[in-house]
Amino acid sequence: MATAPAFHAFGTDHLTAVGLSVLLAFVMVHRARQSHESARVQERLLAVFLVALYPVQVIFLWTRGALHEGNALPCHLCDVAALCGATSLWFRHQRLAELVWFWGLAGTLNGLITPALDEGFPSPRFLFFFALHGGVVVCAVYLVVGLRLRPTRGALWRVFGWLQVYTLAAGLANWLSGANYGFLREKPPQASLMDLMGPWPWYLLGLQGLALALFGLLYLPFCRQNPTFGSKAPH
Repeated sequence: MATAPAFHAFGTDHLTAVGLSVLLAFVMVHRARQSHESARVQERLLAVFLVALYPVQVIFLWTRGALHEGNALPCHLCDVAALCGATSLWFRHQRLAELVWFWGLAGTLNGLITPALDEGFPSPRFLFFFALHGGVVVCAVYLVVGLRLRPTRGALWRVFGWLQVYTLAAGLANWLSGANYGFLREKPPQASLMDLMGPWPWYLLGLQGLALALFGLLYLPFCRQNPTFGSKAPH
């Protein structure tokens, strides 16, 4: 079996994947503004894509004998954000949309920029990683900018509260399985912002503070309400 090429942060493959995510978000938002009918088609397709990623990846890993407790469950924050995003796309659910906005742009976008990845294109791991992370970021932008399912008053604290629920659930999954979902037990081996936050468990507190600060920045555009603020997307 051929050895997968090494991943190089900010190399051609990395920047291409990020660029394609940005382009897709722009195209989907533009189409949503132009045609409500085409918007429903593209958001349903993205919803199905986000849901399908998990079982397809599990089957792929299982057929290659690479499935284990650390990758068998959809317990990373990006996995949960993908499922929430797919549900919000399908039903145009505002509260889930605001959750994906904060988690997707504060968390998943960071993963897109500083991937915990050691294999480059065209390895399946590379493709699955950027399909998931890029898909969640595109979904977050599309829901809020394209469909105008904007965060409403109190969204920052609601989403931060759900982050605590996720942390407890992922911690329980780690305790039962010995996995490292959410990087709660140790930092990823690749360089990331966690390297600036000290050793375990102090970097977990740093992540909480960073999340709250980023949530605050993402909430700023929606602080002042207007007549269309929080309105549902047209059907």
